[in-house]
Amino acid sequence: MLRCLLLALAVLVGNQNSLADPSQNYPFSIETEKEGDGHRIVARNNGPAPISVKVSIADSQYITTDRPFPVFAVVPPGGGTLYLAHIRPAMTGVGYSFRTHSSWVLGDFNAQQSPDALYRLPYRDGAAYRIGQAPGGPVTTHTTPDSLYAVDIGLPEGAPIVAARDGVVIYTEANQVYGGQSPDMVSKANEVRILHVDGTIALYAHLAHGGVYVYPGQRVTAGTQIGLAGSTGYSSGPHLHFAVETVVRSGDGLAMVSVPIQFYVGNPPIAFAPRFGMLVAADYSSPGRMPDVEAPQMAGKASVTTQTATGNREMVISFEVPAPLRAWLLLVPAWQWAIGTVSLIFLLTFLDSKRKDWRRATKMQEPTLRSRPAEEPLRHGLSARDKLVIACGGDRQRADRLQEYEYHRSPGISNEEAAQRACERLQRDRH
Repeated sequence: MLRCLLLALAVLVGNQNSLADPSQNYPFSIETEKEGDGHRIVARNNGPAPISVKVSIADSQYITTDRPFPVFAVVPPGGGTLYLAHIRPAMTGVGYSFRTHSSWVLGDFNAQQSPDALYRLPYRDGAAYRIGQAPGGPVTTHTTPDSLYAVDIGLPEGAPIVAARDGVVIYTEANQVYGGQSPDMVSKANEVRILHVDGTIALYAHLAHGGVYVYPGQRVTAGTQIGLAGSTGYSSGPHLHFAVETVVRSGDGLAMVSVPIQFYVGNPPIAFAPRFGMLVAADYSSPGRMPDVEAPQMAGKASVTTQTATGNREMVISFEVPAPLRAWLLLVPAWQWAIGTVSLIFLLTFLDSKRKDWRRATKMQEPTLRSRPAEEPLRHGLSARDKLVIACGGDRQRADRLQEYEYHRSPGISNEEAAQRACERLQRDRH
């Protein structure tokens, strides 16, 4: 039955990330402007973060450029204008045409995380929470390059979220209200992105409605509260999605990827890589110690013990749920459990009906055997009269009538012979 339930639920559960797209409302633009006998392409960045940009040319005729395309560049923040390329006609007096295509992402594709970079736990001092999804553990949604090294921390709704490292807030999304595991929730998570001195960007996602406390351009230090935990966007329940990302040139394009991180606790600090099942307390006043890790092979262990009346013998039945399965089951929302349970009930009812139909059909195909009379039980040592009374079910009056009938049929027979004939006639009539 458990296997059927898991198979039914497996059909229902889907995995998907749900992070907002900063390009929707970030103050950045790429423009083509007339200049002399040609055109120039410029980028303007009025936001607080550097922007990695790619510009390519399509459908061009009779043009020449001052540099090869596609052009990759990093546009610095602060309202500056960056010249990207100049396009001129290939021949004087001949018309020319072209079309540009551009794409960009927050961050600097030249940035690399500092080797000594450490991150404090992104929740308030004194609190302790368990790490869910993490590199090397059970994975349900962290399957894309920007989330491979991300961690999910199971925080309750409204728990304070703090900055894990000093930096500048470069992007916020605070207008989302709802969360859930339906397609319309994709890209509807409240979030905060913070730029670090080495160019990496920390992402804090799924914050609560009304739970973003910072603004773009604000400088924060590690431990500063930036918001509240929630479950906005594509989410199965309250938690914090935390990742450190950087931009890379991937093939002929740009991509955001996550990088491995090291948390620390204690004073002096103890550094550690996040792992699935870790229960970590944000303690920064006492000497640090390595956080406890829930052993995957023991996760979800249940046992039943029985004992005999004498107390001498004991039987233990145990069942262990593997850690990856347990982590997956914990992420299944209640409404999917309900649908899976109802589906299982219908499935079992249908299978039981089919089983009964099959048994009826099989029984109808069996050859019908004629009933055969049961042999009369042996009654050794009994007289014919006693046997007749027994055959009449103990009714002596009926036995007398049957015996009298045999007298009339065959006058002169003995009582024993009349009783014998009456008993045989009774047996023939019954059969």
